[in-house]
Amino acid sequence: MSSQSLDSFFTPKAVAFAGSIKPGKIGYEIIKSMKEGKYQGGIYPINPADGEVMGYKVYTSVSELPKDADLVVISLPHHAILETIAQCGRKGIYAAVVISSGFSEVGNHEAERDLVEEASKWGIRIVGPNCAGLMNPWYNHFPSIEVRALPGYTAFVTQSGALGGATLAMAEELGFGFSKFISYGNRCDVGDIELLSYLADDPQTRVIVLYIEGIDKGREFLRSAHAASKKKPVVAIKSGRTQAGTRATSSHTGTLAGVDQIYDAAFQKAGIIRVEGIEEMFDLCQAFSHCPLPNGNRVAIVTNSGGPGILAADKAEQLGLDVAEPPLSLKNKLKPHLSPHASLKNPIDLTVESGYDEYRIALDCVLSEYDSAIVINVATPYLDSTGIARGIIDAAKKHQKPIINNFMAGRIVKEAIQLLDEVNMVNLATGERGAFVLSKLTERIKIQERIQFASID
Repeated sequence: MSSQSLDSFFTPKAVAFAGSIKPGKIGYEIIKSMKEGKYQGGIYPINPADGEVMGYKVYTSVSELPKDADLVVISLPHHAILETIAQCGRKGIYAAVVISSGFSEVGNHEAERDLVEEASKWGIRIVGPNCAGLMNPWYNHFPSIEVRALPGYTAFVTQSGALGGATLAMAEELGFGFSKFISYGNRCDVGDIELLSYLADDPQTRVIVLYIEGIDKGREFLRSAHAASKKKPVVAIKSGRTQAGTRATSSHTGTLAGVDQIYDAAFQKAGIIRVEGIEEMFDLCQAFSHCPLPNGNRVAIVTNSGGPGILAADKAEQLGLDVAEPPLSLKNKLKPHLSPHASLKNPIDLTVESGYDEYRIALDCVLSEYDSAIVINVATPYLDSTGIARGIIDAAKKHQKPIINNFMAGRIVKEAIQLLDEVNMVNLATGERGAFVLSKLTERIKIQERIQFASID
């Protein structure tokens, strides 16, 4: 697929909408979202009723559209879709997002074959059918039935529109943004293979996430993923690990899920990092978007409370990170600046008396020795958590190393977390989740070394 035809999906000059324009209907709601999202190109509703909707002229057919239309979003019943595709071909519109369902996902394979054949006849590429649409937040482009995504650096490609929608809603609450969002549904045409190639070269995308229920064209997929992994991290959520999940997958999109162990082996060969679910995905993508990769697996844990520090240390060691005790030279360097009650064994427990100076000095010192750090602040109402955040920020400026923060919890650390967010420092809900992220950043280094000059064949 040419980059120009994918550009029509993500950066179109103008978008046409073929479907009902009555309030509450899909076509109407997507046009409304495009308008509220401040899309700058042309918006052209198509409906035999003509007239006007939300201030936009309604065109009675595709043939009447202005020449700049280069993407059509279709939410029509079956009997009208093929003719609309043919009209687009005659008009020179070669990209279509088909939201409409009722195809192979319900066993109607003939209708899907007819759709593919008609589109192929005109050289039209299709995302869908049975999909939630796509988005490019950096372009204010939201032809989707889901909540508008914030701009960010993670591209999310999902086979499940509903899961994609839930992910977007969760991301909105977290303030997490996306470079691209693509729900491809039945994947009758455009799918993971071409999207991986496109996103690997997309300047707004730093990490690519795939939600996969099943893969067709396995070898082509692995080649595309392998090539993309050489350029940026590729993260996958693969459902259907169990027998029950495999049954559900087969009935959801009509896709054969396959044996889970085969996927694990294939992902490893292609350089794909597998995560268990959405929570791990959010954590990892934040880190890949904003943290440098570590030079090794030695991690320091700096905390003001013993319990959370120990939990983080346990998790880190379980995941293969090296939670080594500091050398005597580092302990001697730290002692004059910390409470006499501080523990310097790693976790380095600064005690609850610590503030800006203690965190800044401790983090600065340990980052001179270790490859990464988990920094924990268990706050109480009388602690100045914003001062602690500033200490971490100031220490981090001197080191190009990954730092994962864990400020807990609730409203008493809200302002401090905002300070960390302003400088793109990662804050996670627990130190254990920080350990998981650092283990995957370390894994990414090993993946780069393994696949850089390797072939997928």
